[in-house]
Amino acid sequence: MRKNLVPGSFQLMKKINTGLILDAIRLYSPISRAEIAKMLNLTPATVTNITAELLKRNIIIESDLGQSTGGRKPVMLKINANSYYLIATHIGSTRVRVAIMNMESEILDSRTEKLYENIEYEVAQDILFRLIREIINDNKIEKNKILGIGASAHGIVNFEKGIIVFAPNFGWKNIPLKDILEDEFEIQTFVDRDVRSMALAESWYGEGREVESFICIKVGYGIGAAIINNKQQVRGVTDGLGEFGHTKIEIDGRKCICGNKGCLEAYASERSIIRFAKENGYEDDLSIEKINQETSHGNSKVIDAINKAGHYLGIGIANLINIFNPSLIVIGGDLIDVNDVFFQEVVQSAEKYALADLFEHVKIKRTKTGKDAIIKGAGLLVLDNLFDSIQREVII
Repeated sequence: MRKNLVPGSFQLMKKINTGLILDAIRLYSPISRAEIAKMLNLTPATVTNITAELLKRNIIIESDLGQSTGGRKPVMLKINANSYYLIATHIGSTRVRVAIMNMESEILDSRTEKLYENIEYEVAQDILFRLIREIINDNKIEKNKILGIGASAHGIVNFEKGIIVFAPNFGWKNIPLKDILEDEFEIQTFVDRDVRSMALAESWYGEGREVESFICIKVGYGIGAAIINNKQQVRGVTDGLGEFGHTKIEIDGRKCICGNKGCLEAYASERSIIRFAKENGYEDDLSIEKINQETSHGNSKVIDAINKAGHYLGIGIANLINIFNPSLIVIGGDLIDVNDVFFQEVVQSAEKYALADLFEHVKIKRTKTGKDAIIKGAGLLVLDNLFDSIQREVII
């Protein structure tokens, strides 16, 4: 667990270096210790110590000998991809997804089931338990080969305690998901907010991989944000940072699901696009897939709704640019991942309302990890926590 880690501390630096080394091995394997040290500008002793711990835990293995540069041939390292597995879960606002991943974050199998609005937690829990059991049994994974369960959920989540504080789409409050999953499966579990999992996936594998700090925004039925600073999550005093969707965009405006009026979420979410289209006279039922179809067919009622929501989202993002002066903002979600009209309107609106000098130095991009961003990030919660305290005997 994270305990009193501060930027620059030995533990934090070791965690970061371990992640960098593992990532270098994953990307460039087979690779020697000397090559890793040179690539990452680390001392040979640091690389040797960390790789020794990773070898001890069977996370990496020694491969064939490399090319000699005059002395002995170097021993090469690579990820032991299927030595251990990760269970990743995402309780979203409309569905639950469970996946099993290997140590290279490759999704080996995935199951999804829809959830209805205001579903009771106990009903959703039964679905979650069943999907986890099915994916473990069907893939014949031994329990001692599961490194951990990573669980992502929409709403407000307390990471340290593993509690879903509030899931607005379902009305759940104070669900101790970490304890529930650990009691049921006897597997170490880590719980975090879905947008933070998305940010984690982008930091490891996506648009945020080459930068130390960026803002990640998830647009779905709700809107959330996460901030990565020095490759670490910024959480706030009560772990509540990121309620971007509940910043105010209209004084005394539309009522939001949170009970207040004028929230960005009431104007810029996927739910808002559907409402705007209905107000424009669109009569059929709308889903994300149908919105994309109607957009490609040039349906003006739907396109106008998309542009309206994109305009408001761009205003909200302009506020983030003006406050934080970031170099990168990454946006993800089922609709914005694939709908160019929506994304382009967001960027144009952000440019219009942000200070020109600040907008000039920010890049706004869509997630590279796309539809798998949250589920991959959920799995990475396990690995990321492992690197928080690599001395701990996590792997048996």
